[in-house]
Amino acid sequence: MSEIAARIKPLTRADVAPAVALAVRILRVKPGDRGEQFAADITGEWRQMFVAKANGQVVAYGRVIELAAGEAGPETPAGVYLSGVLVDQVWRGRGIATALTVARLRWAFARVGTVFYVTGADNTVSLHLHAALDFQEIKRFDSKRSAAGVDVLSELTRTAAVTKPARFRGEPPPSRAILRQYEEGGRR
Repeated sequence: MSEIAARIKPLTRADVAPAVALAVRILRVKPGDRGEQFAADITGEWRQMFVAKANGQVVAYGRVIELAAGEAGPETPAGVYLSGVLVDQVWRGRGIATALTVARLRWAFARVGTVFYVTGADNTVSLHLHAALDFQEIKRFDSKRSAAGVDVLSELTRTAAVTKPARFRGEPPPSRAILRQYEEGGRR
């Protein structure tokens, strides 16, 4: 994987409109209230959005938010959830989604000991990314949100993020890299 050429930063007011435009262009959706939702990520105590910027342009984003029990899907626990990574097609394959996930985990682990995420069972890219970071699948459930009709709930605990053994090519576990980046203030 080539090195990312984008900088990961918390969302600012100036980034809201470009992030909405990215969502509209990539997801082919109407803007709706996304601007209000994204702006709330700036001031919300239990939510945050990070953007990846290259050449001054927003090329990706990822969110983290606290959800109530059942809000992420049937019988899902209350907690802090990773939500909505979106990377412009031109910028995919450069580690940006991983960098956004690291930033979101750093933010979340500064507040809680366990982080959750839900994705469609057919979203193999997301499932592989999160498995590489030591997320563990908790359960699957029926869903109308994913094309497969099934969503996957996974979790990562701060303790697991520090103690899991390496699984990839003799490299340190990705979760240790997360801890190192957290301790170094997320320079990337």
